[in-house]
Amino acid sequence: MSDEQVKAAGQGDGSQLRQNAERVTAETYKCPSCGNFLKFDPATQKLKCEYCGTERDIAAQPARELYYTALSEQDYESWGGTKAYKCSVCGAVSVLEEYETADVCPFCGAPNIIERDELPGLKPNAVLPFKVPESEAKGFWRNWLKKKWLAPGKLKKEAKMQKMRGVYIPVWTFDSNVTATYEARLGETYTVTVGFGKNRRTETRVRWFHVSGALAQYYDDIQIEASKQINGKAMNKIGGFDTVNALAYDDDYMSGFSAERYSEGLDDCWQKAQSVIIDDLKARVKARYPRADRVDYINVFPVYSGTTYKYVCAPLWVSSYRYRKKDYGCVVNGRTGRAYGKAPVSPVKASLLGLAVAAVVGAVVYLVVTYLL
Repeated sequence: MSDEQVKAAGQGDGSQLRQNAERVTAETYKCPSCGNFLKFDPATQKLKCEYCGTERDIAAQPARELYYTALSEQDYESWGGTKAYKCSVCGAVSVLEEYETADVCPFCGAPNIIERDELPGLKPNAVLPFKVPESEAKGFWRNWLKKKWLAPGKLKKEAKMQKMRGVYIPVWTFDSNVTATYEARLGETYTVTVGFGKNRRTETRVRWFHVSGALAQYYDDIQIEASKQINGKAMNKIGGFDTVNALAYDDDYMSGFSAERYSEGLDDCWQKAQSVIIDDLKARVKARYPRADRVDYINVFPVYSGTTYKYVCAPLWVSSYRYRKKDYGCVVNGRTGRAYGKAPVSPVKASLLGLAVAAVVGAVVYLVVTYLL
């Protein structure tokens, strides 16, 4: 809810304004036909009533890049119309619409979550709406589970999946024009024959050379995830997000879902983005000298200009499943359906695999020894 809406909601102290703001927000999402709440539907990309099917369009607008400065993170903008909850088990901070209540943590499923005052920080200015409905996300998860051939044979039938929860996780994106100078010491290996008679042998040597120069590159939407709950391995497995297609943030996309508050701020994530850029620049320098197969060092000295950022809410379906009294987490990309999680391993299948590998290694060793003899 905007500041203008809050002001229009009523007069009086802050408590009264908050109550009026909650009432206005709730009325905004009430179904005009049956009185239930409208929630964002990934299949239609509209607000939809789950009971009577009434739909309402969302005025989608492209996300706008914001210029990054040293003072950007010092700004504070209230999300408005939201409540913050902190899980006392995993520490996740989730944000929900004012009219919604949280009964469990969307990440770990713990019931003991505490409502918090809204935390200071930046408000998202972009969102990637869910494209994969919950029913399809479950199908993607089942397909992923079928491919776990080291898992127990009964897993696919006995695994009991918990309710999937749609969560928007925080992702920073950065654009920047980069010009850089560089200096490097690279090497090219070559072989020479030395010695005479029995001492004749081939040696590998390195011919070192120094290079320097300049290069320029534009970087578009470097993604730095700022989620406390989803680790880097899981993010790599489910693939990145198409943040270039992000839309301007709108509370409508949040209706029926929760959002995780970022755990790493804008400045820290810009530092990470710069590390990504420097690694890429070094790779580009190396590619300029294809005959070089050794690197002593590559130093790059970048200058950044026109740097912009977006704070994007990116969609994930989060859940867990139970197998033989143990829970295993899983996530599904809300844009592509790519799934990842943990699965138990069958001791029998693992042993058979080990024996098969040992047999192959043994056969190779036998053939090599036989050939040499």
